[in-house]
Amino acid sequence: MSSFNLQVILLGACFGSFLNVVIYRLPKRMSFIRSRSRCPNCKTKLNLLDLIPVLSWIFLKAKCRYCKNSISIRYPLVEIGTSFLFLLCLKSEGFVGVNEDSFFMVVSGWILVCYLVVLSLIDIDEFILPNSLTYTGSILGLGLILYSNLFINNSSVNTFLEHIYSFFLALFGLSIFSYIVKSIIKKIALGGGDVKLFAMSGAWLGLNGLEVTVALSFLISAIFVLLGLIFRLIKRGQYIQFGPFICSSIFMVWFFGPQFWIELLGDLFWWKYL
Repeated sequence: MSSFNLQVILLGACFGSFLNVVIYRLPKRMSFIRSRSRCPNCKTKLNLLDLIPVLSWIFLKAKCRYCKNSISIRYPLVEIGTSFLFLLCLKSEGFVGVNEDSFFMVVSGWILVCYLVVLSLIDIDEFILPNSLTYTGSILGLGLILYSNLFINNSSVNTFLEHIYSFFLALFGLSIFSYIVKSIIKKIALGGGDVKLFAMSGAWLGLNGLEVTVALSFLISAIFVLLGLIFRLIKRGQYIQFGPFICSSIFMVWFFGPQFWIELLGDLFWWKYL
């Protein structure tokens, strides 16, 4: 492993540690910047040795140094997972229709990963996708596209305009779709947070990326539910958070590019052949 990859792993772990704080505090409307980390059980302020990504959890044997309360394994898993995703960003296809600039594309991918990790786990924990994340994530995605058009590619803003169109198409189109489905079957098809997360995918991935993200999200969630029912891990009629499937699909499109999935899944995108 090269020294650069090792640096990326360490950077990802540090960001993962910070994301753990955001995941815990943001739904509770607590500052995740100004106040120091505390044990959620005994409220003791944690020092530097308690906050080393992954290693602190291992050396403390998954227990708080002060009250001996158990520390969830999810904390190091988020740190390790973020490191892995940061590494994958080094090889990602990135923005659709934007000429490659490795540093810009990698940093953009890291920003996207941070949003996706936080959104997924907050949805799992709290059954919400905060507007503060989906809207700022969308604005950042559009801002990065515009910056690329103006200062990296020195091209027209056509790509930027396509991403804006994709954002609003998802925001209003899927809202209307959800309303129609709810009127027919009397059940919510897509939550408002899900719609805004799809809109965020349009802002980052453009029209083709949005189409693939929607298709992959429903496909992966359907497979997950089917397997859950077969192995009796899910009860019929049980509510399943959709956000993690959308976030996973967004990253899969970011990594491979939409064309990869269109060619791989073929007839799933039948409307492209009309």
